[in-house]
Amino acid sequence: MKEIKIQSTTRKIELYLKNNIFVRILKLTLDPKKLLKKILNINKSNKQKTTINWRERSQNYGKYSVIDTQTPKEEFEYVTKQQKIILINNLKKYLTGKEVKILDFGCGAGRFSVELTKISKKHKVLAVDTERRLIEMARPSKNVKYICIKNFKDIKEKFDLIFIANVLGGLDKKKNLQISKYLIKSLNKNGILLLNENTDNNQKKEKIFNYWESRSDNFYLGLFSKIRLKKIDAYKYNHMLTSVFLGKK
Repeated sequence: MKEIKIQSTTRKIELYLKNNIFVRILKLTLDPKKLLKKILNINKSNKQKTTINWRERSQNYGKYSVIDTQTPKEEFEYVTKQQKIILINNLKKYLTGKEVKILDFGCGAGRFSVELTKISKKHKVLAVDTERRLIEMARPSKNVKYICIKNFKDIKEKFDLIFIANVLGGLDKKKNLQISKYLIKSLNKNGILLLNENTDNNQKKEKIFNYWESRSDNFYLGLFSKIRLKKIDAYKYNHMLTSVFLGKK
């Protein structure tokens, strides 16, 4: 399986110590107060809905807010480049050459928006996000139109290709269902949807963070069953599995 690996040796050691279960248990047993707090936080988080404050996150991390904050800032471009290679190469296998109107849904600061315009000279990309600060950070391009939207229903057009990269994991299931139905309606006939999300097929649901969920493949396959979504690839990044899905209307 492909894996995007952090290059910094120092950061690798830090992550190993942070993710090693024996080191984590040892730290907790040496600090009873922290252990109790951890238990209380687990019980609390299990009752809370998955949510993320993008305004606060974008203020704290800027353009880096759209990527795992365990990634060293100096490796942001490297990780983005590796993801582009995986996603765009997969996408190209299914394109017919007739795709003109493209939606980059939840574009953040436009990490993939400009790359999507390179698929063909005819392509025009509408890149949307609900966080204005991120939109303002996006790199200008004559073939990309960046728009800050208040609600996904503000998108009134139909598209030949919809691109979604690590968006749905930060939203609760109800919002996922609403968005999936709306995006399916927003696809033109024979339109393509590419989805990139963290996944975990263990029976027990695992949260990556309090505000981000790693759901099963079947969850996403069911969410977009009307466009016959299928898993076409997968890769690892920071010890987490990411699945690449594609569906056609």
